[in-house]
Amino acid sequence: MFAKLKKKLAEEAATAPRSGVRIPRTISKESITSVGADSGDDFASDGSSSRDDLPTQLLRRNDQIRKLEAKLSASIKKLQDQNESHQASRAKMADGMALALEKKDQEWMEKVTDVEKEKASLSARVEDMMAQSLALFQKRDDLDELEGFQQQEMAKVKHMLLKEEEQLSQRDLELQQKEAEIQSAKQGLLEAQGKLQTLEQQHEESCSLNSELEIEREELLLLREEAEQKINELQSVVQQVSEDFQKSQSMVLTLEKSLKELRTEHDALKLQQQKAAVTEVDKERSLLDLQKKVASLERRLQGNLSQDEHLQELLQEKSSLEKSLEETRAELLEVRTNHADTVSSLETQVSRMSCSITELQTLLRHKDDSSRAYKERTDTQQAEWSAEKAFLDQQVCLLEQQSQEKARRMEESITSLQTERQRLHGRLVLNIEFSQITVCFRMESGVLPVLLSWSWFPQVELKSRQTVSTEIAKALEDSRRQKEELQTRCRQASLVQLQEKGEQMELDKESQLSRLREELLSQTQQLDSCQARISYLEVEVETLTEQLHTPEVCEEDQNGSVTVDDLDHIQKVNRELEQQLSDKNRIIKQLQQRLAELKRTLQKELKLKPESEAEGKEKFPENRERVFPDPLPASTMGPPTSNTLVTNTSDLNDSREINFEYLKHVVLKFMSSREAEAFQLIRAVSVLLNFTREEEDMLKQTLEYKMSWFGSKPSPKGTIRPSVSGTSPQWS
Repeated sequence: MFAKLKKKLAEEAATAPRSGVRIPRTISKESITSVGADSGDDFASDGSSSRDDLPTQLLRRNDQIRKLEAKLSASIKKLQDQNESHQASRAKMADGMALALEKKDQEWMEKVTDVEKEKASLSARVEDMMAQSLALFQKRDDLDELEGFQQQEMAKVKHMLLKEEEQLSQRDLELQQKEAEIQSAKQGLLEAQGKLQTLEQQHEESCSLNSELEIEREELLLLREEAEQKINELQSVVQQVSEDFQKSQSMVLTLEKSLKELRTEHDALKLQQQKAAVTEVDKERSLLDLQKKVASLERRLQGNLSQDEHLQELLQEKSSLEKSLEETRAELLEVRTNHADTVSSLETQVSRMSCSITELQTLLRHKDDSSRAYKERTDTQQAEWSAEKAFLDQQVCLLEQQSQEKARRMEESITSLQTERQRLHGRLVLNIEFSQITVCFRMESGVLPVLLSWSWFPQVELKSRQTVSTEIAKALEDSRRQKEELQTRCRQASLVQLQEKGEQMELDKESQLSRLREELLSQTQQLDSCQARISYLEVEVETLTEQLHTPEVCEEDQNGSVTVDDLDHIQKVNRELEQQLSDKNRIIKQLQQRLAELKRTLQKELKLKPESEAEGKEKFPENRERVFPDPLPASTMGPPTSNTLVTNTSDLNDSREINFEYLKHVVLKFMSSREAEAFQLIRAVSVLLNFTREEEDMLKQTLEYKMSWFGSKPSPKGTIRPSVSGTSPQWS
């Protein structure tokens, strides 16, 4: 087939007509003359053209003809090249097809030869298998015949042996019964002695275990009593802390009332100051006007002046009055600005004080929540301790029961093995005696050699039984050893487990008590600091009230007469108050930073939920919006002093250092602690490092993967953004 295809392809390639025909490059004279004739006819038809234009037109036509010839030659070249390339590609295709067909012919021929070889080998194998099957059938038939003969001979021999065995068995039954009774009695004595020894050992071991368990129980009861005493002491301390907290709340309420009274007094003083200032200004103006009028009238009365002089004096008086008016206006503006500055500073002081009071209230609320959580925590710990104790008691009982059951099972297995050993020993003795008797009888009677050959079978069986008995004895010894080892291991394991559990319980209780003591100390320190802060604020409020009452006394003494000295004194007092307020603001900021740090430590130790922080943050701006008054206009607010700026930068530096140390402490604890403790510190680390919710969840998932045995490793969701380059956390 492939050869025919090759021939057809070769014939097609040889007889294929060529698509392109070579066109001569030169054009015949007839075509040119025909073109010229056509052009001559055109010229003749064109009656308007002159003879001078004919050569130019001929030149143009010649140029056009040359261009057309060049285009024709180029197109002919392209057609020839394409024809040649097409023929070359077709020849290549024909060669490739021929080669491919030859390769396929070779492959098919090789496959056919391989198949024929496999067929020959398989046929040879089939013949061998048939020959083997025939040989096997023949062997099986021969074996069946031999087995039939052997069975017949065995039946004969067995019949003879049964007769002889019946005669011998009747004689030996009595002897065997007597010997069996003696041996059973001896074995019963030995077993009874062994059981007594084992029971005595078990009794001693159980007594020692009971005494040790009673001692451990007494120790656990003592530990429980000590823990209950410590819990009662801690509850009393918590009650004292709650009472102190209630006292501090009452102090805060009294301070709020005093602040409200101070605000009302401050507003009344503002109104009185405004009224007094207005009355003083009016009085001064009226006095100055009257004095000037009196002076002008005196001048007029003293001298008889002309009209021009009177006009000049009047103009001078007018100019002086205008100057005095401008001066009074300027003074009034200065007084108003100073008064507005003082009022704004006092209002800012009051607002800051109210903010500090609200912060103290929030702190007290947080402490209430922490104390409640602490109480709940102590209750849960007590319940857990009681549950753990009950669980340990149950485990001890279960271990005792398991050890007793194991001992019973081992005893039962030992007894069963001993009975089997006795049975096998009796059978061995019987077989040995029977073999001896049969050998003697056969030697004396001269039985056939077939009987002699068959007499060796009991000996083989005896040997096999002896080996089995030795193996059983070894197995019994191994089982006894294993039983003893298991008993010792069970005792040691139970003792070690009880000791470890007791030590762990003691360590856990001691660690919990130490933590509770540290928390109580920190809470007492915070309460002391809050009480000191409250007393300090009370003193400040009293000083402010005294300073606010002092201008009232001065006004009552002077009875409405205000001078420049009084204004200077008021300005000095306002400046002093501003300085005091700046100092107090600085102290308040420092205290706020310390309180924020204490909040964070409390949240870390008491394991507060993140929702409490969110609620506190929402309440804090709401209280601030309620307490802060409306912002004053820009004209009334005075420029800040340089002292306040310096203190603010120093406070910020101190707060950053403190926060950096706290962050370092938390990160070190997170890195060095176990997985369970680190899981509790995730929230603190995420707040300090400004983590997102996804990053916090990824931290939790990785820690859960480390804590679990068969968990899958979590895949990072997206790219983790660098938290340092993000928005800086609000430290203050």
